[in-house]
Amino acid sequence: MFIVPGILLAAVKAKSRAIVSAHGKPNVVFIIADDLRDYVGWMGGHPQSVTPNMDRLAKMGMRFTNAHCNYALCNPSRTSLLTGMLPSSSGVFGNEQDWRRSVQIADKPTLPEHFKGQGFSTVAAGKIFHANHGGPEGRLAGWHGGRRGFEQDAAWDQRFPQAGVQIPDLPVHTGQNFNGLNIWHWDWGGIQVEDEKTDDGQVAAFAAEFLSQKHKKPFFLALGLYRPHSPWYVPQMYIDALPLDAIKLPEVKADDLDDMPEIAKGHLKAGYHSKIVEKNLWKDAVRAYLASVAFCDAMLGRILDAVEKGPNARNTIIVFTSDHGWYLGEKQMWHKGKLWEPTTRVPLTIYSPQLTKPDTVSSQSVALIDLYPTLCDLVKVPKPEHLDGTSLKPLLLDPAAKRDKPAITCTGGGQKAGYAARDERWRYIRYADGSEELYDHQTDPNEWTNLATKPEHEAEKKRLAAFFPAEFKNASRPPSEIVHASSPSGSVDLSLVPGDEISAADAPKLQGRGVFINAAFDFDPQIDQDSTLLAQGDEQSGYALHLVASKPTLTVFAEGKEVVVSGAALEKGRVNIRAQIDGGGSLSLAVPGHSEVIGVAPFEKGFPQEPKSGIAVGQSFGILKAASHPDSTPFDGVVHRMNLTILPPHVTTPIENRETKTAN
Repeated sequence: MFIVPGILLAAVKAKSRAIVSAHGKPNVVFIIADDLRDYVGWMGGHPQSVTPNMDRLAKMGMRFTNAHCNYALCNPSRTSLLTGMLPSSSGVFGNEQDWRRSVQIADKPTLPEHFKGQGFSTVAAGKIFHANHGGPEGRLAGWHGGRRGFEQDAAWDQRFPQAGVQIPDLPVHTGQNFNGLNIWHWDWGGIQVEDEKTDDGQVAAFAAEFLSQKHKKPFFLALGLYRPHSPWYVPQMYIDALPLDAIKLPEVKADDLDDMPEIAKGHLKAGYHSKIVEKNLWKDAVRAYLASVAFCDAMLGRILDAVEKGPNARNTIIVFTSDHGWYLGEKQMWHKGKLWEPTTRVPLTIYSPQLTKPDTVSSQSVALIDLYPTLCDLVKVPKPEHLDGTSLKPLLLDPAAKRDKPAITCTGGGQKAGYAARDERWRYIRYADGSEELYDHQTDPNEWTNLATKPEHEAEKKRLAAFFPAEFKNASRPPSEIVHASSPSGSVDLSLVPGDEISAADAPKLQGRGVFINAAFDFDPQIDQDSTLLAQGDEQSGYALHLVASKPTLTVFAEGKEVVVSGAALEKGRVNIRAQIDGGGSLSLAVPGHSEVIGVAPFEKGFPQEPKSGIAVGQSFGILKAASHPDSTPFDGVVHRMNLTILPPHVTTPIENRETKTAN
């Protein structure tokens, strides 16, 4: 848990908020898969999909054939769904961006937090908020947050595998390089592990045990199935069930990119598609993805069986969806993050006893942002005022009902935000630079022909564009609340909190100056051992106060040179740190009562140039690069104090003048 102004107030209000009784309310089982696109039997995305349980659930209630995420990346998508806020409202748009720091979200309850406040017992297993596999070591905290991730501890009465941890440890860690590509965690292959011992198998087993019991209070049970997220490591039997030679590739068009704007082709720089084709791995990749989908389906089946056989079957709502889709070579794209159909479209099925009719379908455009108000309506609890979505209950009651607004998906953020609007027929995309795409799904379901330049479609574009957010709010405090006037001596004092981000243009000038940092925080080596506390600038001119293997570290860059000083490893508890980069070129890093180290900066008269990047507090990496600090993570603990002083400009002393003249 962290504390910042505003969020502290929110915590106090949350504690004082009366808990109402949920007696007589239905239970909710909310299941979310990861990276699951339309390769589901009832969605028709791939003819070789093996998803009998997803199809079974879809026939139990209503399936939405035109459902979309609000951002095609894990963290912003889940943040949007669970807060009920569009990315443009929360300011959260990156996978490394800790949503808990957003000032826009402060004092607004998340979906499980709201249900807890309404008297439900809230229970979770697996990835609900953003988290990941933990890298080659299966770390609790690391790149993208590790297996803990951006967990909201206060949201849950019960947590599996344990409090503060979202994802069970994988029996085979990422980085095996089974496919020979050696690309981060994008790997695949069969593993000799029983279903029950996988991370998702453990989640399904926990769910089955929980659902087999009667409970005193209505419950909100959130279950995160990690597959088909990469690495696609699944028990070998799921791979063997799909003969490689028979695998069918996605439909693609050789010149598909020719009518698209340049801004949409940024993915080509990574060269993933060319590598896949050159190594003849396309079918292999599709098979591994399909195998992961089949495995996900098998785990879903165990959960559904437990609901149906348990004592809660007649009074339990079941929702199944995914955070976003995935590309498998369409438009030469792999992974996620774009605004086209394969990554925005998600499976969505809702079963509500006594309300939904079996085997019903809605083709209306809906979005994950709509789930929060929908669940509130289904269990008859009040909806918070901050919700951006619209309840799907009218569609559940009447499959023929219509909606008058499209689903909105975002990419980028701030001034670089772009949007897609998808209704029953059209997909309209407008990027930050004003370039456009328009696709007619009646005649072009693969989105091969961009109609945006056709004058006859101007009215359609204008209609859809009217639903795009008018502004993209900032998740951090405005600079005017952080940066104040210089003191008479020329120094600038900043009282910072995690989540603060100040651009280079708004940050106090650093050239010719040094800095002094005075910080106090609660340290947990399991979570914060490789976290970044404060960073300013870039590799040409800047610094970072961070932790490396629990050691307080000060890294300074100037004109391409790097100097690092590091103290002794910290122990769990409250820590006070003072760090100084003197304008005269000396460095010091002190933990009072613990350790102190000194060093020499790569300059003698303050930072030699103005940095091109600003200040970031408590964010992952900051000035640090992923290649050298792959486990860097946002600082997760309570920050009691984070004071930064930009020291006065360095003044040349008479001695320095004399030395310079002598040298000349």
